[in-house]
Amino acid sequence: MKVLIVSDGFSSNLYSDSFTQPFEEFGHEVSHFYWKGYFKNYQYPNHLTPSHDSKIKSLYYRFQNKFTFGPVINQINKDLIKHTTEFQPDLVFIYRGTHLFGKTIRSIRKNGCRVFSYNNDDPFSPNYPKYYWRLHKEIVKECDVVYAYRLANINDYRNIGVENVKLLRSYYVSSSNFCIPGVVKDIDIVFIGHFENDGRDSLMLSLFESEYNVKLFGTGWEKSPFYNEIVKLNGPIKPVYKDYNLTINRSKIALVFLSKLNRDTYTRRCFEIPSTKTMMLSEYSEDLSSLFEPNVEAFFFKNKTEFENKIDYLLNNKEVIERVSLSGYKRIIHDGHEVKDRVRAIINDFNQLPQIDKGTFNG
Repeated sequence: MKVLIVSDGFSSNLYSDSFTQPFEEFGHEVSHFYWKGYFKNYQYPNHLTPSHDSKIKSLYYRFQNKFTFGPVINQINKDLIKHTTEFQPDLVFIYRGTHLFGKTIRSIRKNGCRVFSYNNDDPFSPNYPKYYWRLHKEIVKECDVVYAYRLANINDYRNIGVENVKLLRSYYVSSSNFCIPGVVKDIDIVFIGHFENDGRDSLMLSLFESEYNVKLFGTGWEKSPFYNEIVKLNGPIKPVYKDYNLTINRSKIALVFLSKLNRDTYTRRCFEIPSTKTMMLSEYSEDLSSLFEPNVEAFFFKNKTEFENKIDYLLNNKEVIERVSLSGYKRIIHDGHEVKDRVRAIINDFNQLPQIDKGTFNG
């Protein structure tokens, strides 16, 4: 089978490109189409160094990228159709199709391929501006299979007329997320993630004011009203990229806060943390408690008092941390939450569709 993966191309090693190796390991040929290069003329959300200093060009590209309208967007869609015609994929897998037209999907499908869509964000969240997911909601109606990242989005998609909707959860990548034998766990508590105004900053500040060794990494924390106090105790708050896995391995407890922007009931880190045999303490959701047995495979909290009490209990009972860490690891192995498991599910879904004179493929 020939697979074309389509995405913006940013953080692709965490997102769209993480599917490449499993597809190839299952014996399939993979090609990519990214649209990040079409916006090289301005600082596209802090990812690219502009190729020109012109403010006019910067505004020209910024407007089109933000509102997904204009000649650059048209060119992206034209080039994607061309690439598809030349590569002749059996499956086109679109990751966050924010810049594509419904008519583009219809043209692609005329080449005799299936088109699947996946989106790790919540396109139905009221916290996004209406224009942001406009094109995404258009293309999903033209796809053969639409994958929802979270349970709530299954009905959301159906309510706009999408029929073949399936749940495809996030995952960990075993080559990036793994236990490092013998690592010294010199961090008591760590949180790696962005700031949202949901009280997580208050909880982190209470930890920094405790006797524990606490570390915080991420983006957007300058928006917190407690930013100055936290920085005084933590130091500058920066993302951790290269040392992400090592940092989790070094930690006795890794925290999870659920994004309210995306109405999350679980996150990618809910699989990445247990993969390192580090204990997870997460904000509670029914969804997460179905993935991990409370107080056996992970610990959960519902409020600040419970949060602080569980931190104290765990850090005074090392054997509980060790037992829960191992149990959480065994659970994700048993249930199958690695990216290869997700790709296997995608291939199975492909094979269950009526074939377009292409045969049945491996995986």
